[in-house]
Amino acid sequence: MKISLLKISRKKMVINRLELNDLAEMIRKSPEEQKVFNLRLNYQFYQPKRLDDGQIVIDAQDHTVNLPRILFAAECVNYKEIQKGLRYNGLVVVEVNGLKTYEEAVAIRNQAARMDETVMAFLGASGKSVKIVCRGEMFGALALPEKEEEVRQFHKNLYETARRAYQNQFGLDIEYLEPRLERTVYLSADPEMYYNPEARPFKADTAKHEQPEPAPISWESDMLMPGRTMKRTYHFNWVFILREVLGGYFDLPDEDRQMQLLQQIARKSLEQGIPLSHAQGMTLEHPLFHNDPELVKSVFASTYEIPLMEDYRKRNKLKPLKSVPDELIQTMRTEIFLNANFDMRKNLMTGVAEYRMKYAEDQTFKPLTEEVRNDMTLQAIELGIKGWDQNVNRFIDSTRIEQYDPVNTWLDSLPAWDGKDRIEELALRVPTEQPHWEKYLRYWLVGMVAQWRESDQQLTGNALTPLLIGRQGCGKTRFCKILLPPELRDYYNDKLNFKNEFDLNIALTSFALINIDEFDKTTSSQQIVLKYLLSSADVKFRPPYGKTIKQYRRYTSFIGTTNQQQPLVDPTGSRRFVCVGIPAGKNIDFTDNLNHRQLYAQALHLFNKGERFWLEDDEIQTLIEENVPYQRTIDLVEMINETFRKPKDGEGRWWSTSEILATFSGRYAYFDAKRATPAVLGKSMNNYRFNFRHRMVNGCSEYWLCEK
Repeated sequence: MKISLLKISRKKMVINRLELNDLAEMIRKSPEEQKVFNLRLNYQFYQPKRLDDGQIVIDAQDHTVNLPRILFAAECVNYKEIQKGLRYNGLVVVEVNGLKTYEEAVAIRNQAARMDETVMAFLGASGKSVKIVCRGEMFGALALPEKEEEVRQFHKNLYETARRAYQNQFGLDIEYLEPRLERTVYLSADPEMYYNPEARPFKADTAKHEQPEPAPISWESDMLMPGRTMKRTYHFNWVFILREVLGGYFDLPDEDRQMQLLQQIARKSLEQGIPLSHAQGMTLEHPLFHNDPELVKSVFASTYEIPLMEDYRKRNKLKPLKSVPDELIQTMRTEIFLNANFDMRKNLMTGVAEYRMKYAEDQTFKPLTEEVRNDMTLQAIELGIKGWDQNVNRFIDSTRIEQYDPVNTWLDSLPAWDGKDRIEELALRVPTEQPHWEKYLRYWLVGMVAQWRESDQQLTGNALTPLLIGRQGCGKTRFCKILLPPELRDYYNDKLNFKNEFDLNIALTSFALINIDEFDKTTSSQQIVLKYLLSSADVKFRPPYGKTIKQYRRYTSFIGTTNQQQPLVDPTGSRRFVCVGIPAGKNIDFTDNLNHRQLYAQALHLFNKGERFWLEDDEIQTLIEENVPYQRTIDLVEMINETFRKPKDGEGRWWSTSEILATFSGRYAYFDAKRATPAVLGKSMNNYRFNFRHRMVNGCSEYWLCEK
């Protein structure tokens, strides 16, 4: 693909055709760097005037900027001193001009680079503009149009589509420049310019459109500015309404001009399907109406009220409005007011109701605090709604607001798995001699997804827990922090309070991933509690001020880190931990560049096809043996409790100390019978929690036991 470079040489126009790659290199290492520097230094003193072909006049003598110009749309030649086009190449330039500062231009260039459709983005020669180059393709055709009329219409449609896409992305109005095929931009100097020859094309056609066609925006790009695309769509419709209404501005009497204008805007907005919050919000921002916000709100509320109430009645299968009691009418008006102005949801993980204003720059959800609820009530009263706190609170605390599950909402948004093994790549980031690390990691990640999906196969929680063991500074904790995608990192926790039972229960249902940081500092009793938490599929507890015990979903999976080389103190719980030793001198790759969407798409794919995420008996035994080097002590009391119980009537037999020790040796691969003398065993067997029958035979102890 070639473009045309136009420059003046000896008072004559010279046109060179360049490959796009060569142009990118020329902008990065501009031969006109000094001229660009001088222009940026003096540009503030000029009064620039832009011509139709893109040239800029800088003074009263009609001098133009002395720099070569780039014609992106076509290859051209200079035929008998006349510019003649050879072929159209489908490139279009969106210019973001008139920026106030160099820093603002850099920020917009970098933001344009994040869009999949950007072929090239660089700072303009003035340093206060950005030139964004895109390419187009025909809908349903491989080749670009060739007839001049079709080429010009295609180029116009392509420009309008691209301009609208970047307006949606940046959240600002981009000046409309007539998209002529002959329009040029000046050669600039930008060492940090962005260039992607594989950029995705915009689609356009050769038909005439009264309005710009919708722009395809990628998921990744849309995430950069949530809520903008829909807002911009409503904004365009509202602008057309405003222009139409203001056309009769002077035909209206002065005394009620504002009221009539507002009524017309509200009525037409309703007819166009613009939501109340957006129509009202855009009108409040207009300088003609922003001085009387209460009038604007009351006019829009009264205009939208009856249609919204009729819709509410039909949706809830109520009688005609004239038959509805006044109390129900007020409840309807309160609910309509809340739904029209706010998005609300109940976060099922945190248990907290959240909200955002429908027409607001900030589209993030925030907690619905008591103060916010009071503000909502006051706003309803100001609009003439007999709003009571209890009506607002009753609606917020009902199932009529969205029940929002963050992790499953995110899982539902994932694309299909592309077949590349992302779990293996993740495992390779951790240097370890653990022979089955990749397999265990696969089980753990699929188990995490199963935990989030509340799998019917899962009778216990995701009990398998990776335990990263290595020196301080090798990247253990930072690796744990990048395992969740950015959208879910609010649900990551590395501080678990073992001393408070309520905090433990809340943690199981409020977090997607808990890192037991500095695992070695957990005591033996805390590890016993942890063993219970790891195997719990559901969470049951009585909330503060609650009267009954309730059951909650468990979302949490666990991971742990420690510097201690022998962190395991509970022999019976070691099968739940995958001890992953990091060799001395090695570091974990914790670079935050994981393709989380494909990583979890793979785990979700494996879960959906029925992949096993739990250990079989032989794998459990193997894991126990692999964990032997990481076992700190032999806790005989726990081993006795795990192996024997007090017999009931008709059960049991006498066991000698040698038989008991032999049983332990057979059950626990890490058990060293030489270290457990009869005296040490006797002390543990006589622990108050057992109360076993005891006798002496030929100077040796025997115990009346039943094996579990």
